[in-house]
Amino acid sequence: MITPILQPSIADTTQRQIIYEFTRATTLEGWWMWATLLVGLAALLYACVRYYRRDTTELSSAVRVTLMMLRLATIAALVFFFFNLNRRTQRMLTRPSEVVILVDTSQSMSLPSTSAMGSQSRDARAAAILGKSDLIDSLASNHRVSVYAFGDASEPTLLETRSLDSDDPADSNTDAANQSSSTDTYNTSTASSIAILAAALIAIGLLLGVVSLLIGAFGSGSSKPVSTSPRKASQQPTPSPVGPWILASAICLFVGIVGLGAVASVYTDQSLAEILGAASSDQTDEENDDDDENQVDAPEQTVERIDDWSTVVAATAPESHIGDALRGVLADHDPSTLAGIVLLSDGQGNGGSDAASAITVASRSEVAVYPVGLGSSDAPVNVRVVDLDAPRRVYPGDKFAVTAVLQASGPEPIAVDVQLIDGLDVSANGRSSNSSRSSDSNQSNSDSDESGIEGRVVDTQRVTINNDGTLSGIRFEIEPESVGRRRLAIRVVPPAADQNKRDDLRSTRYEVVSRKLRVLAIAGGPTREYRFVRNLLFRDKSIELDAWLQTGQKGISQDADNLVTEFPPTAEALFEYDAIAMFDPDWTAISAEQLDLLDRWLSQQAGGMVLVAGPVYHPRWIRRRTDPRVSRIAGFFPVNVSTGSTLLSRGRQGGDTAWPIALTPEARRAEFLWIDETPESSFDVWENFSGVYDYTDSKSAKPGAKVYGYYSDPTTELGGSLPVYLASQFYGAGRVFFQGSGEMWRLRGESDAYFDSYYTKLIRWVSEGRLLRDSNRGILLLDSTRAMVGDTVTVRAVLTDEQFEPLDVPAVPAKLLVPSGRIEDLTLTPLEGEPRAGTYGGRFIVREAGNYEIRLTLGDALEEQLLRQNVQVRLPTIELERPRRNDTELNQYATITGGQYFPIDNATTDTEIADTLNETLKPQPQTTILPGTPDIDFTRRTHAALMWLIATMLSMEWITRRLHRLA
Repeated sequence: MITPILQPSIADTTQRQIIYEFTRATTLEGWWMWATLLVGLAALLYACVRYYRRDTTELSSAVRVTLMMLRLATIAALVFFFFNLNRRTQRMLTRPSEVVILVDTSQSMSLPSTSAMGSQSRDARAAAILGKSDLIDSLASNHRVSVYAFGDASEPTLLETRSLDSDDPADSNTDAANQSSSTDTYNTSTASSIAILAAALIAIGLLLGVVSLLIGAFGSGSSKPVSTSPRKASQQPTPSPVGPWILASAICLFVGIVGLGAVASVYTDQSLAEILGAASSDQTDEENDDDDENQVDAPEQTVERIDDWSTVVAATAPESHIGDALRGVLADHDPSTLAGIVLLSDGQGNGGSDAASAITVASRSEVAVYPVGLGSSDAPVNVRVVDLDAPRRVYPGDKFAVTAVLQASGPEPIAVDVQLIDGLDVSANGRSSNSSRSSDSNQSNSDSDESGIEGRVVDTQRVTINNDGTLSGIRFEIEPESVGRRRLAIRVVPPAADQNKRDDLRSTRYEVVSRKLRVLAIAGGPTREYRFVRNLLFRDKSIELDAWLQTGQKGISQDADNLVTEFPPTAEALFEYDAIAMFDPDWTAISAEQLDLLDRWLSQQAGGMVLVAGPVYHPRWIRRRTDPRVSRIAGFFPVNVSTGSTLLSRGRQGGDTAWPIALTPEARRAEFLWIDETPESSFDVWENFSGVYDYTDSKSAKPGAKVYGYYSDPTTELGGSLPVYLASQFYGAGRVFFQGSGEMWRLRGESDAYFDSYYTKLIRWVSEGRLLRDSNRGILLLDSTRAMVGDTVTVRAVLTDEQFEPLDVPAVPAKLLVPSGRIEDLTLTPLEGEPRAGTYGGRFIVREAGNYEIRLTLGDALEEQLLRQNVQVRLPTIELERPRRNDTELNQYATITGGQYFPIDNATTDTEIADTLNETLKPQPQTTILPGTPDIDFTRRTHAALMWLIATMLSMEWITRRLHRLA
């Protein structure tokens, strides 16, 4: 027998059932066992009835019924004991049906959603489906809905989860808990009444038993008539006054023991005294109260709902990993309850794991995919400016090149006019620009800030761009008009059918500087590297070069603007330089006081230093372990140099095999390594470069340092790492660059231009902190001035207060001007482990193409000083090479998994999509039964009640038989 008792639980998907079952019955298998048991029980009952009818013929009917009833009650109790009634509490866990919505946030989703003119972008259409239609609400009425965004990450990002019950879960659980508490109170009260009544019946039965004993002992009816002849045996039995009393006593005791035992067995959490109300139940009440509190408080969770879907599903990811997104969903959700996966995408997956394998997994798990195709199956007509490249600083009278990358899509190649626009940077006046932009900060992204550039068209070229998504380059040359901050742009005059006006223009900022870059070159000897670099810098009209050849004799002739014979002895002399290039210098010729000046020049004055190691002096200073200057010198290096014995050094001098430089991913963001016209062709040059022969021992890069290249000889690997050959680090406000040997002159074997470009850009890169100083109170630096959409840009600021002491505040607020015109807050916090105080850092993610500007304001309104830095952000081209909607792929996803494909055309409304999906996705909840363990207290109390019943019935039978003198 199974008796379920449903009780409210904490979660609306969980139910408790109290199961009563006879465990012995579950072990009896086969009809013959039940037949044998029933035949034996029937025979026992027959024998019992027959025996008592024969044995009690001369007694009154009340006594006969009493004796027969006592024996039958004993047999029933034994049978009950044999079948062993047990109680257990099991849980029925009902997991709700689930639906997952995957939203593609790759940059191809920024293209038009349909082929109609002026149609909204694909990501805007996806945001409208999620936010403006009732798709999520209608699905949430039957399913638990989880919305994910996916792009180039290995796993999708959970945006929102909508439960089945749209009401507050805390309120519903509170009501359930209150209802459960009321039901328990009612049941306890009823059971207590039954127990009191049963106890009263037991007391009455005992009293009647005592009365029957007294009557039997002193009354006349207790004797049995003696039969002296066969004829008297047929006489009617003499009525006994004991019979009714014994029968009443037996009935009361039986009903009382059964009733009290049943209540005590069911309510095992209370003692018998508490059930009868003879003892306080405060402790039990407190435990119940605690349980109620846990039931109410445990499920309280705040469900954050997204109000602006256009922000969280914006098309910013550089790639679309559809396969990874599907695998992530299948791994995080139970396929048995997953009614389907709704995929909002254009189907252009171009990265991550293979989507076909993920679809196969979904098919095996019987999870259907329902793609909603966004975009047009025809390529939209669109011309866009992919990237713009211009120098950040130029000099008056020097022409410089401006290059741009264009891309087009459509039914045929497109001929367009491309304009070069140049003008003053109207945002250079700081506060007025901030205030004017703030008023527009709430505008939509379509009101591009870049379209409002002020300037004149200085050149125009007519170009024809292929429509297959390939990139086309264009080059302009311009001569700066005036000194100061300026802004230029490349603008495409689009055809009338162009689908996206926002990508027709890209702008960037540059500065025309009049002062020359002051460089100090120091060399321990006239190495090839030093001579080639010295001649290069001497020929550069924008650089003023001072040279110190430490082994040079007085009167020696060198190509330099000034020759020096010692390290600058004073701060005034040293602080005049913007960069210092050191080629295997003799560090012992620099005093400790001069090293202190060098430290100040780097950390406070934002100086830039290039350290080129060599085979002569570099091994000497690292072995002077007792010299206090060694630790100071080693601190300048971005790598941990070995200061042990020469025999233990891993460095190599005079090698006989050239090994290429193994560039790291960080190198692709380093502009000084772009030695050819484009980054792509530059790294082709590096891959074809024969390499270098020597390297200086470096154990590892320091924390915070960036490694650009390793010495690639596999035999030099130690501890899983190759020797660091190219690396850099921030040193306070300054930069330090390390090169493992003076062999970059070997680039001249490929082209003299590569060598010249490398060192020219490197010197300007390390010294840009000095050139970009807008204030004498600090410097603002970036880890990279060029980035791809989705990259994280690190900001670093070294600041002082009004007394030029290191700034000491918990945080420094800054502003971030994004290309769309919005102004966002950026907070810089103190950096730990820096060589000086007043160093702050922060980071932000670039989510759209164009020019970002970081602004940090120091001082009050009367003495306001503004620090600025710019980042040029471009879109990856891989996402926009295939602008068509991939109907074949999306339809295949649906066909293989048993789903349905919903392509969106011009006439499809968001409501129709929501209604169709809601009708198609059928709920599939799963119920799991968790069997509980037997209740030991119930079994113990049940057995105790049975033993009392059996003992009482047998005792009464024995007493009755003795009173009537039966054997």
